[in-house]
Amino acid sequence: MKTALDLKGIAQVGGNLVVDALSYTAFDLKGVASVLNKGTTLKIKNADKFTALDCKGIAAAAPGQVIFDFS
Repeated sequence: MKTALDLKGIAQVGGNLVVDALSYTAFDLKGVASVLNKGTTLKIKNADKFTALDCKGIAAAAPGQVIFDFS
């Protein structure tokens, strides 16, 4: 498993990411979302772990670039 710092580094150079919410905090993923490049995405599986407020905070860090999988 990659650390949140690893994910931020990957995102900063243009990587699209798919992560499991069970492995990271909302704060971690908000930080990752905040460094996404234009045209890249962060997909969060098992997003039911987070509250609606957490999801809004993550999404606000990168509008239109975060995908939440609640299935």
